[in-house]
Amino acid sequence: MLYWGHGREMARQRRNESATGYYHVMMRGINREFLFRLDVDKHHFLELVKEQQAKGFIELVAWCLMNNHVHMIVKAEVAALSKAVKILSLKYSAYYNRGQRRVGPVFGDRFRSENIEDDGYLLGALRYIHMNPVKAQLAKDPADYEWSSFGEYLGESMYIDQGQKDFVLGLFGKNVASFAQFHAQVDDDRYLETREDADKYREELAASVLEGFCNELGVTSAKEIQSSPELLEEISRRLVQDVGLSLRKAAGLLETTHNRVYQALQDE
Repeated sequence: MLYWGHGREMARQRRNESATGYYHVMMRGINREFLFRLDVDKHHFLELVKEQQAKGFIELVAWCLMNNHVHMIVKAEVAALSKAVKILSLKYSAYYNRGQRRVGPVFGDRFRSENIEDDGYLLGALRYIHMNPVKAQLAKDPADYEWSSFGEYLGESMYIDQGQKDFVLGLFGKNVASFAQFHAQVDDDRYLETREDADKYREELAASVLEGFCNELGVTSAKEIQSSPELLEEISRRLVQDVGLSLRKAAGLLETTHNRVYQALQDE
């Protein structure tokens, strides 16, 4: 069951204890703003996670850092998990606000968590996390993305708990190749999402796709895309056909008109 922040007039619901002790956790930037501007920010966040692990509050099983949200799978007691995430949020927020010369919340609402009750769901959630950058078109293969635990499973452990790594790989007969091949299997499940989240997820994915497209081509503004029919056609196809964004929302993201996006798609 999913839990998230409510209005002040509503009391927060208590998180249910997972029978297995495993949880899928997601932390999102407030108003879907960036959590990380620089690589050093991501390093700092991971070191703070490692600190909570060293204190015995959590055992980190998997992680992936995207620009405006974080996915983690952890094993913990529910009270210890809440305490660890609270400390992590406070310390990272203080760090980020100093660096960006800003004030106020960095993370949006209460962190979300989902109970993982069996090995199959554990592996599905782990694959979903590692494939996030691929679905966002930030990498062609999970091994190409630096900011996830996929590489730790293929090589040396840096942040994940070694015992948990051994357990997960043990489900594949300790065969790293089988672990990697498992990630190539199609899985349409949306882990840690509700129907109400679908549009938000699609918009976040679209923003990541646009960012990856711009980085790939060295494009720095929407005007550069608009000035090239070929670029507008390609990014319109990715946003509308691949991601499933509406023409109106794609046009808004590209800072152009509905008709221009529509026409770009007709020109394919």
